[in-house]
Amino acid sequence: MKLSTNLVCFHSEFGLKKTLDIFAEAGFRAIDFNTDIEEYHTDVHDKAFYDEIRSYGEERGLSFSQAHAPFGAKYDNILQTPELFENIFRGMQHASYLGAEMIVVHPCRPMDYKADGNREQVFEYNLEFYRRLIPYAEEFGIKIALENINRSICETAAGLVELYDELNHPAFTVCFDVGHGNLIGEDPAEMVYTIGKRIECTHVHDNNGVADQHTLPFYGNIEWQAVTKALADIGYEGNLNYEASAFVKQLPADLMPAGAKFMEKVGQYIIDRIEYYKRVRS
Repeated sequence: MKLSTNLVCFHSEFGLKKTLDIFAEAGFRAIDFNTDIEEYHTDVHDKAFYDEIRSYGEERGLSFSQAHAPFGAKYDNILQTPELFENIFRGMQHASYLGAEMIVVHPCRPMDYKADGNREQVFEYNLEFYRRLIPYAEEFGIKIALENINRSICETAAGLVELYDELNHPAFTVCFDVGHGNLIGEDPAEMVYTIGKRIECTHVHDNNGVADQHTLPFYGNIEWQAVTKALADIGYEGNLNYEASAFVKQLPADLMPAGAKFMEKVGQYIIDRIEYYKRVRS
C-alpha cells in the first residue's frame, strides 16, 4: 500500500515540480493529481507537458495513481453546459497522460435530493451524467470513482452503493472519503463495511464532525482505529491517499516541507495499522 497525497496548499505555494520534490523527499510514493486546478483541465498544457511531469515524478519515486476531476459547487446545469462537461473529460484525459488509473468525479447536486419528490429526479440526473462519461473513460483507459459527498445522492454509504450498483459498468469504482462520512453523522467505519470491496481509492482526512476541515488524522474526532480495522476487514488494497493538506495551511512556507514529513509519519502509522489488522485476521 502506497502513501499518496493531493497537491492542495503546496501547489499554490511552490508550484508543481517543487511540490513533487517536497513530497518525494518526505517519503510519499504516489500523487493524487488535481485536475480541478484550472491549468490542468484546460488547454494550457499539451501532452508533452504531462509526459515530462510523469517522468519527473517517476525519477523521484512518485506514481500518479489517481486524480480529481474539476467540479462546480453544485453542477447545477452540467448536462446543459458544455464548458463544464468539457472540463471534466479534459481532466480525465490529462490524468490518463500521467498514468492515473482512476479519477474522482463528484456527483451532481442540481437540487436538494432530500426535499419531497426530488430524490428520484436527482438519482436519474446522476445516472445520465455519469453514463455520458463512459465513452471518455473507455477512450482514456481510466476509471471514474464515485465519492461520498455531503448534500448529494451519494452522501450516505447506502446512496453511493445504490448509484454505483445501478450504473453497473466496469468504468466505475468508488472513492471512500473518510472526512465526508464523519460530517453527516454516519460512522465512517460502518460506511466502509457497507460499501465493501467496491472501494478502490480513498480520501483520507479528519474533521470535528461539523466543518470540512481537511486536516490530518488524529486532529479531529474520527475513530481511526475503527476505520483502519474496517479497511483491513474488507481487504482494501488501494493507496492511502490524503486530502489533508490543510494541516499545513497556516504554516510559513519554510515549515511546510517539515509538515509534509510529519504527514508522512502519520500516514505510515495508519498503513501499519491496516496491515496489522490484516495479519490478525489471517
